[in-house]
Amino acid sequence: MAILTAKKSVFDMDPEEFEMHVRPVALKAKQKALDNGAWFSYQNDLCTEPNMFIHEFKDGHKELVQLGSEAGEYKVLKVF
Repeated sequence: MAILTAKKSVFDMDPEEFEMHVRPVALKAKQKALDNGAWFSYQNDLCTEPNMFIHEFKDGHKELVQLGSEAGEYKVLKVF
């Protein structure tokens, strides 16, 4: 006979519990995307305008990019 244990609802978790709950899934999804040739995008203090992002690639290099007005259009401002 299987033993069932109750799990806490995500709606009842505090922010730290929620982060610990979703972190493994998020890291797995990020790695799968990188393995499939995608990049990971985020904003940090280098992004001085709303349309600027950091693209981080599987090999570890990063690009500061600025999105264009057309879908998929962007300009690389800095590689590091």
